[in-house]
Amino acid sequence: MTDTDASSLYLSTAFYSQYNLILLGGSALFSLASASPWPAIVGVAAELGWLSFGPRLATFRRRVDERAAGERRAQLDDEVMSGMRGLNAEHTARLLAVSQHVSWITMTGGDASLELETLRPAFMRLCLLRERLLQRAEDMRLLPPQQEVADLSRAYAAEKDLGLRFTLHQGIKAAQKKVEQQYRLGEVLRQVDVKLGLVEQSLSHLRNQQQQGLAGADLVREIQSVMTHVLLVPALEAELDA
Repeated sequence: MTDTDASSLYLSTAFYSQYNLILLGGSALFSLASASPWPAIVGVAAELGWLSFGPRLATFRRRVDERAAGERRAQLDDEVMSGMRGLNAEHTARLLAVSQHVSWITMTGGDASLELETLRPAFMRLCLLRERLLQRAEDMRLLPPQQEVADLSRAYAAEKDLGLRFTLHQGIKAAQKKVEQQYRLGEVLRQVDVKLGLVEQSLSHLRNQQQQGLAGADLVREIQSVMTHVLLVPALEAELDA
């Protein structure tokens, strides 16, 4: 969150807080009931004072930050729980293990480890991506494109009709493209396997370091290092979709 976003959040929270709206509305109603502008004037003046100084108070900002962090965690929990329904037993177990590491590090690491919360849904997406890749690889294993190229090539060599030969030639080109896709599919699958393993190992290492009293600045660097392992998830998903 940028400083501008944070300032906007503090200001909007200060204005829309329940007690502030009650007092502001009450001064307006009291002004109408008494047929005097002074209650409204006093209410507006108090409102301007509150909006000028309230959002700057450390206690107020800490409370807003804690509530925002809680809402963020709740959204991440919902995202992870929703995605977990589509995972098999292996990936569910791996995701639960990663979630346990993240929860422990976050509870004992303070604000420095809040960024790590986003690792759970990213890891879940990696698991979902791996399952899709495995399914695609299995489909290609059952219907190998190399065999399709060989069959079409034999048919092309034996065919005399020019129209059919053109159609077979197009089929050969499409099958050859599938061979290239199969190779790339294997490369992406290996990338995903490596990233999943690195995340799991890094979190375990980070937890051990934190138990040994890792300093705050070092913790931030370690967390940022872990997060780099999942940065390419959207790009890999897009490539598989394409």
